[in-house]
Amino acid sequence: MSRPIAIYTSYNIRYPLGGHVLAELHHIVGLQRLGYEVWVVEEHGTAYHPCYDPERNEMTDDPSYGIRALRDVLRPHGLEDNWCYVNKDGDGLGISRARLRELCRESAVLFSRAGVNWPDEFAECRTRIFIDTDPGFTQFGMAPTPNRSQSNYASPWDFQFHFTYGERLGQPDCPIPTHGLNWQPTRQPIVFDLVPRRFTPDAKYFTTVMSWSSRKPIVFRGEEYGQKDIEFRRIIDLSRRCGQIFELAVAGPRVPWDEIRNAGWRTVPGTDATKTVARYNEFIAESRGEFSVAVNLEVKARTGWFSDRTAAYLAAGKPVIVQDTGFSEFLPCGRGLFAFQNADDVVAAVEEIQRDYAGHCEAAYEVAQNFFAADKVLGDVLARCGLPHRNPTAASN
Repeated sequence: MSRPIAIYTSYNIRYPLGGHVLAELHHIVGLQRLGYEVWVVEEHGTAYHPCYDPERNEMTDDPSYGIRALRDVLRPHGLEDNWCYVNKDGDGLGISRARLRELCRESAVLFSRAGVNWPDEFAECRTRIFIDTDPGFTQFGMAPTPNRSQSNYASPWDFQFHFTYGERLGQPDCPIPTHGLNWQPTRQPIVFDLVPRRFTPDAKYFTTVMSWSSRKPIVFRGEEYGQKDIEFRRIIDLSRRCGQIFELAVAGPRVPWDEIRNAGWRTVPGTDATKTVARYNEFIAESRGEFSVAVNLEVKARTGWFSDRTAAYLAAGKPVIVQDTGFSEFLPCGRGLFAFQNADDVVAAVEEIQRDYAGHCEAAYEVAQNFFAADKVLGDVLARCGLPHRNPTAASN
């Protein structure tokens, strides 16, 4: 019996860095193991030089690096030919646009993560799911009344189902506008064999990968919502209190390297830690755990957002200390996972982890298993949309 078809779309080819690609791969392989024939679709669109080539460290129209990287990570799952890239000239690479249209017409679901693709063929998909990974940025940036999708922009209004990593959207103290749409909570799914679990009691550094300030601040009803740089500066003296146990892989055009290093933080360029999926997994596996601030918008608006990167640390069996965005209302904190409000909370969490490192590593893995397993997370999304899914063990045989 043939499998139902899932069209999955994000921006793997245009942004082929390891952390991003791994987050997407959990969805792709997770859907496959739930019984779907998955096709990955992306477009060049109208953007100028939309493809990042990490080998040359430049933006380009040439998608060849990203295509190779995508095929490499899909190959172990038998999906290396299940992709389409609509190039600058409007032609389909991988498969033709005529075949893409057939697949969309036959598909059970379009699964859009990040909303940055809309070739015309997507309108043929009868069931469309929008996954909001950046709560606040999505809703502040969308039209408050229905508008149509176009190349490079999938309008949430063109989808029947809406899910968000912001588990507190709609709460009275969360100012993010819903625009009347039903934003249902979900999380980053984890396929555990994609993340190596490694116990490293001799590892010294709590690490993270972060963008310093990747977007302009957003102003909504007189309030300004910013990026991680704002939150980091509030705890910049932390390394002096805890010792040099933190390492940051930082990316961004305006990173104040001297300021960070003079405050006692160890730093490496962000691309060193995330050039490929294998390197990203290695960076996590070699860490003692994760420490990270959150984006100012997610903290200030209390969205309940939780990072796909932090989910990967948990799945690797690494205890994490991350800034609370309201997720502590939904996830168990205090063993393996620590939510902090201020520097004192971080100091206490570090001391607790150092007292029982092995126990917190095991607890971190259990949190990932209980709350982020792909069969549970994606199975729940599919069930709430009335879509079929099979037992993941049977689907992978």
